Amino acid sequence: MNRWAAIGGILLMLCASQVLGFPAGREPELRLGHSRKLISAAADPAGLVDTDPLILTYHNGPLLSGGTAPVYLILYGNWSATQREIVYDFVGSFDAHEVASPSVADWWSLMNGYRDSSNTPVTANMEIGGEVYDADYSFGATLKVIDIENLVLSTLTPKGKFPTNHHAVYLVLTSPDVQVEDFCKNQCASHFATKPLNATDGRHLIYTWVGNAVTQCPKKCIWPFAPSEFGPATKALIPPNGDEGVDGMIINIGIMLAGAATNPFNTGFYQGDAGAPLEAATACAGIFGEGAYPGEPGSLLVDQSTGGSYNAHGINGRKFLLPALWNPQDLECTPPQLASRAV
Repeated sequence: MNRWAAIGGILLMLCASQVLGFPAGREPELRLGHSRKLISAAADPAGLVDTDPLILTYHNGPLLSGGTAPVYLILYGNWSATQREIVYDFVGSFDAHEVASPSVADWWSLMNGYRDSSNTPVTANMEIGGEVYDADYSFGATLKVIDIENLVLSTLTPKGKFPTNHHAVYLVLTSPDVQVEDFCKNQCASHFATKPLNATDGRHLIYTWVGNAVTQCPKKCIWPFAPSEFGPATKALIPPNGDEGVDGMIINIGIMLAGAATNPFNTGFYQGDAGAPLEAATACAGIFGEGAYPGEPGSLLVDQSTGGSYNAHGINGRKFLLPALWNPQDLECTPPQLASRAV
């Protein structure tokens, strides 16, 4: 499995790259961000090319470390109560060590190996800090990259609901009918940091965006719950919560939260150039279980009652499919099924 981790950038699925996306006249240094970016099919399906070891180097910058990190949830567009509950239960599972293994908590425990310059590990828990449900499409149904940042800023007090919290992630989720700049063209999700403003107490705030791709580009952004656009035509898996779009979003939310926690400002853990880094989850693109290779997610669990494929248990009986994370302890891409043994 480590060979596929090392190949990273040529995997069938998606790898991360920094996407600047600066509107005309905007200075590049004002935005820090990384995306889950679209690439072509694997060029080395037999795994015969010698590659450098997969090592995510620490670049001595701050991480989202210590304590519990709130996730301020911004649901934009049209969301059903069931869809919202899936997201809530996922984030609520990060510290739920009482549920059956493999679990979301097992998976996130790999973050303990990512430590900052003071040897403090990445936050051991994330939890919902509040929700803003923007069903009125306050910025319209077609969003520019800058609109995502402005949407986040609009939720801050005193005019908005959320506090300015530098130890938090502001998570924007858009419904299938919302068009986002570069969505489906070259990205499925992104994590960013705001520019320093009075509203942010002169510091960067961490935020991330994930779109529901079920109608716009399922083959690009919700594999393996849709056939891949690239490579061999494999059968789509049944989503564990019965919603291809939201179950696909959970994968991308996991990828983005891992990247935001371990490389929030382009100075954390990554491999390669800061402008096109491989991060904690994107370095392991397409790996969900043992035996994964391009076009094959690996060995997964199957819910006998629904046929849904998953690799992690959550609260309230939920099941999720989560990406492997690069484990700094053994330098391997580790899916949830192996996480409890690796920590």
